[in-house]
Amino acid sequence: MVHDMFVAAHAAAGLLALVTGGLALRRGRLFDVYLGALAGMGVFLVLALAVSWTETDSVARVLFTALAGLAAVMVWRAVLARRDRPSAGGPSDSYLEHVGFTLVGLSDGFAVVAVLNAGAPLWLVVGTGVGVALAGHFVLRWVKAALTRPAEVAAAGAPGGGRRWPVR
Repeated sequence: MVHDMFVAAHAAAGLLALVTGGLALRRGRLFDVYLGALAGMGVFLVLALAVSWTETDSVARVLFTALAGLAAVMVWRAVLARRDRPSAGGPSDSYLEHVGFTLVGLSDGFAVVAVLNAGAPLWLVVGTGVGVALAGHFVLRWVKAALTRPAEVAAAGAPGGGRRWPVR
């Protein structure tokens, strides 16, 4: 029961971090909510792992410990992003890299859990994780180009205005 409450809190904090992180990309709005939710997600993951440690098999222990490590990296990247929060001129590349990394990680986590809960075979779970990470990389490239060079992207993406995916 306690484990389930921690898992639910972990998922809710992750969803809040995903939404507020997406909103924080352009102007840094709700950044503190995003950072707090991301930290809470990590804490609830560790708590869920701790209360079920004795019932968890060794393979799952390794997996969930690695995921807790990833959560720590994601929180660290968000802390680094705090130093580069957007100013009046818009977000920097480093800010978008840090926040984007966490958003891709969160999206990946939700997708993998959904596929796992659907009872999919391991190859599909792994394929989903890799596919979402790759897609997230390309979306992040596009977002960075759109938010750091809006006039160029607007011209390129305008009807009849040339390419739609900016290339660096």
